[in-house]
Amino acid sequence: MNVSARLILFLMLTVGGIMAAATLVTLRQRAVALENAARDEVRAHALTLQIALEEDFITERALDARRLISRLRENTALYGVFLFDEEGRMTISSNENAPQEIRYAEEAREVIATGQPKQIPRELNGQEVFSIILPLRKGAQRFGALEVVQSIEYVNSHVVRARRDIMVTSLLLGVTMLSVVLAVMHFGLTRPVQSLLGGALAFGKGDLGYRVAVPRGGGEFSVLAREFNRMADSLDVQRKAAAREAEDRIELERKLRHTEGLAIVGRLAAGVAHEMGAPLQVIDGRAKQLLNNSEATLETRQRNLTIIRAQSERITRIVRQLLNLSRQYHLQFQSTDLDKLLGETIELLEVEAERGAIRIEFSGRGEILVNADSNLLHQVFLNIGQNAVQAMSRQEEPVVSANALAHAAANGAGSSPGMNGNGHRERRLRIEIDREGVIREARAFLAIRFADTGGGIAQEHLSQIFDPFFTTKEIGQGTGLGLAVSNRIVEEHGGWIEAANNEIGGATFTVYLPKGS
Repeated sequence: MNVSARLILFLMLTVGGIMAAATLVTLRQRAVALENAARDEVRAHALTLQIALEEDFITERALDARRLISRLRENTALYGVFLFDEEGRMTISSNENAPQEIRYAEEAREVIATGQPKQIPRELNGQEVFSIILPLRKGAQRFGALEVVQSIEYVNSHVVRARRDIMVTSLLLGVTMLSVVLAVMHFGLTRPVQSLLGGALAFGKGDLGYRVAVPRGGGEFSVLAREFNRMADSLDVQRKAAAREAEDRIELERKLRHTEGLAIVGRLAAGVAHEMGAPLQVIDGRAKQLLNNSEATLETRQRNLTIIRAQSERITRIVRQLLNLSRQYHLQFQSTDLDKLLGETIELLEVEAERGAIRIEFSGRGEILVNADSNLLHQVFLNIGQNAVQAMSRQEEPVVSANALAHAAANGAGSSPGMNGNGHRERRLRIEIDREGVIREARAFLAIRFADTGGGIAQEHLSQIFDPFFTTKEIGQGTGLGLAVSNRIVEEHGGWIEAANNEIGGATFTVYLPKGS
């Protein structure tokens, strides 16, 4: 129910209640006034007849009394006039249809005995009447009683007619008032509110060009409509300015993406040129030696051809890695035991780790199953592990500062890469699986961490380590594509890789994989 309907209903109920209460009070007052008037009239008739009859009996003109009472039959307002003797028996009646019980009334005998008038409301022949009984005296002697009875049915009829008239008047007044209220509410409240509501709905749909009609005649709704339109104008201007800014921002972003794309292509081209330039130069030099020295020994020619073939294989490997980086993977998901897969990875790393005096720590956690492509995931783990082993193999054993030793002791030996008793950092690769992992976007991920004790990653390189062809290795030691390919594989599994430096040296690579994928 809208505001107008509630307001009209409340107003009509309030006014209707007040009118009903006023009507009841008025009808009650009118009924009481009519009843009092009827009683006064009966009392006046009774007193007049009492005087006349007493005088007739004093002068012994009983026939005149009988004739007087008979003449009262012509007064239709009176139900009847009854004359009783000294024993309370009816002797004269102006109404022949009076009921039998009134002919020898107990009330008449009581009035004759006491000499006190009596007023009696009663029902005779189905009519509500009001009677008054007066004693008749002849000097000090009471010789009878007089009863005058008048019907009060006309009072009830008058009340019914008055109630009907008031109801009709109230109905007409209510209809008139309702019509006036509806007209005032429609033109003064409903239409302005609907206009403002239409504007709000249009704004909600994004139509900032909508304007509401301003009501004539002033008032609060006119002020509100003007302010609404002023607000709409301001919002429209702001929207257009925001649209222009968005277009400028999109154009700027497009230019930035284009520039960034060119930069990526440039870095990729530079990387390809750098990685392929060296083997091509070697191939070109060895080929020239073969062409220019036709008398070279068989051993020299075989060595040159072997070098040429090795460099060709290197170029082929670079091209294959580029294809792996750009191609779309078709993952073969299957239930994969991470504990077993990491154990196989460690077996492949152990030979190179032993050459660099590197200890690999891995405590199995039992069967930990994920839904993944085991071959591609094995490639990721092996690549990260090889990078860690190679990073530590290139590092000498630096002495760790006293602050770092104290920090390590405070955290406990197992909490981070440790030190040996001489204060030298131990070459160690620690691999662990964290079943708890993290929660991201309402999904649970477990974590596989590779923590080494190498030289760590330069702060300025942390944001570039997953870029293609980015490497800190010596020329010929790596192409810089391994981490880029690994990151792509993990993303295809729905996870990601994070790299960070440890507090006391070395770096940690963490692979996050969905538990339910």
